[in-house]
Amino acid sequence: MQLSNHISELLFKHDCVTVPGFGSFLGNYKSAEYDFKEQKFHPPYKQISFNARIKDNDGLLAKLISLELNLSYDDALKKIHQEVIDWKQKLQYQTVQLKKIGELYLNSEKSIVFVPVKSVNHLKDSFGLTTLYVSQLNQDKSDKVKNIPTYFKPVKKSNLFKTAAIWICLVLGLGSLYYNVNNNFIEQKIVQQQEARNQSKEAVQKAVFDLGSLPLLTLNIKREAKQYYIIAGAFRVSNNAEKLVLNLKKKGYDSKILPLNEKGLSPVAFSGYSDRTEAVFNLRLVQKKENKDAWLFKAN
Repeated sequence: MQLSNHISELLFKHDCVTVPGFGSFLGNYKSAEYDFKEQKFHPPYKQISFNARIKDNDGLLAKLISLELNLSYDDALKKIHQEVIDWKQKLQYQTVQLKKIGELYLNSEKSIVFVPVKSVNHLKDSFGLTTLYVSQLNQDKSDKVKNIPTYFKPVKKSNLFKTAAIWICLVLGLGSLYYNVNNNFIEQKIVQQQEARNQSKEAVQKAVFDLGSLPLLTLNIKREAKQYYIIAGAFRVSNNAEKLVLNLKKKGYDSKILPLNEKGLSPVAFSGYSDRTEAVFNLRLVQKKENKDAWLFKAN
């Protein structure tokens, strides 16, 4: 089993993926940046790091493996445990390569060091964006024009979607950076190509994104909604699920029955949370007091 593939899949959707008994891979948003040495813009990306202190099972990885490999939850945990043992043994004498994620090795103090790969961007919002090369021509003394516009050299020519997306990235995210590099050039560039930018944005709105139809209020509502649920069990018989909900409510939990899952079962939740950190904290309490097999579920 390639455990790294499952971890990579989860990193596209989550900012923390815990490998029970080993550690957690964390994703932090990084905005687009300009490389002065290589003269190129990099799109926004999710920077992956590793924390060996966060190793308590939150159920996320085991649940995914259970669904994709058609295994029981306990068998999925056993698969993960076997992989962790293999990683720890290899770390004693070599570097552990994790496909699509990075590599792990031990330093002189026997602490795990993680080096992420740069070829995979786990930020879904940057899908389709490529590195854009931007350089400035040397000024010709015989030319009457004081400022010569830059020329853009993409890695390869693309369709309207990619070109327009790169323009929007540059205009909205990186304009202030390049302004500091060459203030006079940017001022002149804005005047000369303002009309071209507006046309490019209109084309993207109509042909691809329709940005004008995405209300900001809707995004705020989604963030406040409860997405994380601590699952007590899943039942095929609805009466059993309803009985468990009544029992949990008597104990003070905000219990509810969630929609049917892929296996046709009705999950019963202890309670739901909008913040993942709060959900994981309460999961630990539930596992200690109520049900050691309780697990965390994120609703779409």
